[in-house]
Amino acid sequence: MDLNQFNQQPLEQRAGILTRQGTFLAMRHRSQYVICLYHMNQFFAELWYEPRRHEFVLARGLQDQVSLDPYLEMISLTEISARF
Repeated sequence: MDLNQFNQQPLEQRAGILTRQGTFLAMRHRSQYVICLYHMNQFFAELWYEPRRHEFVLARGLQDQVSLDPYLEMISLTEISARF
């Protein structure tokens, strides 16, 4: 699955794809959300969860390195590329 195919799926399907097929890399918090970063072989993606409502509110494939900036201190991209 490539980034465009992923982004065209409904939210529930994108969340399921990430949790079943993605490699979890990092977690961060923003306001009331828990945001998890996943690697999907060809792209990275975020899964936004709102604990108060017990639901996923956003699942999006990331299209540029700027989107990865919040995670750069938590992960090493060289380690990820060496594993894949």
